[in-house]
Amino acid sequence: MTTGSSAEDLREVGPLGQSIAYAFRFLFAGVCVMAAIWFVSNVRQVPPDSQAVVIRFGAVARVQGPGLLLALPRPIESVVVLPGRSRQIPLPITRFMDGQTQDIETSQGFDLATDPRLNAGFLLTGDSSVVHLQAQLYYQIVDPVAYMTAADHVGAALQRFFIASAISTIAGRDLDSILVARPEIASSANEASRRERLRMDLLNAVNRRLDELAGSNADLGVRVSRVDLVPSIPAGAKSAFDYVLVTIQTAQTSIATANTNAQVTLQEANRDKDRTFTDATAAADERISAAKVNSDSIAALGQEAQGMSRSMQLSRLYYDRIGPLLRKAGRVQAVDRTGAVHVLVRGAQ
Repeated sequence: MTTGSSAEDLREVGPLGQSIAYAFRFLFAGVCVMAAIWFVSNVRQVPPDSQAVVIRFGAVARVQGPGLLLALPRPIESVVVLPGRSRQIPLPITRFMDGQTQDIETSQGFDLATDPRLNAGFLLTGDSSVVHLQAQLYYQIVDPVAYMTAADHVGAALQRFFIASAISTIAGRDLDSILVARPEIASSANEASRRERLRMDLLNAVNRRLDELAGSNADLGVRVSRVDLVPSIPAGAKSAFDYVLVTIQTAQTSIATANTNAQVTLQEANRDKDRTFTDATAAADERISAAKVNSDSIAALGQEAQGMSRSMQLSRLYYDRIGPLLRKAGRVQAVDRTGAVHVLVRGAQ
């Protein structure tokens, strides 16, 4: 009955009334669709390495990690997506690079500017040397609410904290504990470990200042996780250090060559000594053996001739020696010098 009544009412108002009625219906449907879209406009996906802060009427309502975020539409609630706690955000220390256009990897170092305000990157060390720092911080957001409050001041505050920490830390070190300036000193294990600790000392100093700021109810909500440094010396001093380095390397090369030659000479001398000693030992052993052979026969003869007269000893020695000699002769003729008898003895063939 209602539908029929509406159709009859539309027929009664005429074509113009029908057009207006249909227009209002389409407008109402469009408004409903727009209202539905507006209602779900703050439903979004938070990326895995991010976190979302939901603000309701200007106050932080909640913090949500990665995943689907359901929030009321604006202006009731607004959503701010921040980097996650595990993401490291880089922050170059631009104050140290003011007025410096050289690239430390390809240039001969940084020149001191005539304007002292442009020499902020040059720091005084504990041994009255000057060193330039290229630095970059990496920080993490550990308190999203505090970070939201101080977001506009985080970068400037971290730069100030790092510069103050670098000035005090570098002033307590000598040049060799910051970079390799003198190889004969810097090559020691103690200096190498001190250079490795420099980054950690700067990181702890910056975080200590952040903790002090948090203790005064002005927390920035961040924590420095890494410090990258490229220390260098001024361009004018770099050439002098390079010359000293080349000279030291040349001297070390000469020393190494001399040590090698000395080792070769020592090895040859030891080899000649060993050969001479071996030859002398062998000759001495041979002479001792020959002497023992000669002395053994004399000693044996002496033991056998005990109690015999000299003539008997000579006769015995004669008979012992004459037999081998006669056996070696081809023919032997024995002649009695007092008689006329000749004896012929046939020798060995």
